[in-house]
Amino acid sequence: MSKAWLEVLALSFLLSLAIVFTVIFNMAVLGGGKTTVHLNKYGEMIPELLLLHFLVWPVISVGLYLWHRR
Repeated sequence: MSKAWLEVLALSFLLSLAIVFTVIFNMAVLGGGKTTVHLNKYGEMIPELLLLHFLVWPVISVGLYLWHRR
């Protein structure tokens, strides 16, 4: 595998993880029920949601932009 293929695989993996975790957290926040109770058992749900939206997504977006610009 060339370096370009590894970059594409790494970026697509990060993007898919971010999408999956965003969907899971948004379903937990909006849906209520047992998922919210389990996620919020130790009070970590809101900081993780903020971390996902304000750190993970911008890093992936900038990475995709810089990779596409080359």
